[in-house]
Amino acid sequence: MKKLTALLMILVLCFSLLAGCGGGEEPAGDSTEPITVKIAHTDSSSRSTHVYSEKIQTILDETAPGRFVVEVYSDGQLGDTTDAIAGLGLGTVQIVFDLVSCFTQVAGDDSACIDLPYLYPSFEAWETGMMENGGLELFNETIADADFYCIDLYYNGIRQLISSAKNYHGVEDFAGQKIRIAQNDLNVEMWKAMGANPTPMAWGEVVTSLSQGQVDALDHSLGVFNDFNFHEVAPYVTITNHASSPFPIVCSKTWIEGLDPADREALENAIHEVAAGQRAEERANEADYIARFEAEGATVYELTADEIAALQEVCVPVYDWMRDRAGSDVVDKWLATVPQ
Repeated sequence: MKKLTALLMILVLCFSLLAGCGGGEEPAGDSTEPITVKIAHTDSSSRSTHVYSEKIQTILDETAPGRFVVEVYSDGQLGDTTDAIAGLGLGTVQIVFDLVSCFTQVAGDDSACIDLPYLYPSFEAWETGMMENGGLELFNETIADADFYCIDLYYNGIRQLISSAKNYHGVEDFAGQKIRIAQNDLNVEMWKAMGANPTPMAWGEVVTSLSQGQVDALDHSLGVFNDFNFHEVAPYVTITNHASSPFPIVCSKTWIEGLDPADREALENAIHEVAAGQRAEERANEADYIARFEAEGATVYELTADEIAALQEVCVPVYDWMRDRAGSDVVDKWLATVPQ
C-alpha cells in the first residue's frame, strides 16, 4: 500500500509539472513577464545618444504596453565597452552602442571597412550610404558570424581633428604631427598614409598630453571635443571629415531572433525611431559646437573640396591594404553603397 501510494504521488507530481510547463519550452516572446532590455554605453548621461535611448521605453509603452522594461546605463556603469560587449553573449546586457571599431575588432576586417578613410566624406553621404544604399544590411552581413546584430546607427559625429599646434590643410601639415588615435590597425594605416605619426594613448591621458605637447592633435568627433572642452587646451579645430565612425546599436543575433516576432518588430521600430531623431539632433548640434569653439577663441578651419580630394588620393593605399585583408569583393561592396 505504501508503495502504491508513493507511485500515485509521483504520477500526480509528473502530471502537474507537465501541465505547468505546457508540455515544452515556450518561445521567448510568449511569456507574460515583461522583457528586460539593458542598454549599456560609455557616453555621458547628457549626450544625445543617452537621452534618445531613454525614449525607447516611452515609445514601447505606447506600441507594446507591458511587454518591455528598458534600462539604460550610461558612463560605463556596467563596465567598459569590452565588458559590455562580452555581456551580449552572456545575456547580462541586451544592447550596446559604442565606437564601431569596438565591434569590428571582434567581427573582423570585413566589417572594419565601414571606417575606411573618406568612404563617406560628409554626414549626408554617410546617412544615405548606410540607411538607403544598403550599408546597414552589409554591415550586418559582416558581423553575423560574431553573433552581432546591428539594429540601427547613432550619429557619433564624423571624425575631425583638434590640435594644440595648428590647423591642417594636407599631408604637408600632417608631416611629423603626433595624432592621438584609438588603437586599431586601420587607424594606424590611415594616418600613416596621410603623413602623420599616429599615437595610440589611453583616454585618461589625452588632456594632459595635448596641453603639454606630448601629442599635437586628437582624432575624434566635434561632440567629444565639446563635451570634454578640448578647445580650451587645443584651440585649433580642423573639419577633415576623414572617417564616419558611427555608433552601431548592437545586440546578440541569437537573442533578438529568439524574441516573439511581434515583440522584435516593436523593439526594432522603437529603436529606428529614436536613432533617426538622434542623428538629426546630433547633426544640428554640431553647428552649435563650432559656434561655441569660435566664440571661446578657437580657430575652426574646414578643408576645401580640393584639399579633401588630395587626401582621398593619398589614402588609396589604405584601400589596397584593406583589399589584402578583407578581399576586393568586400571592399567593392562597401564602395557600392557610396552615393554617386
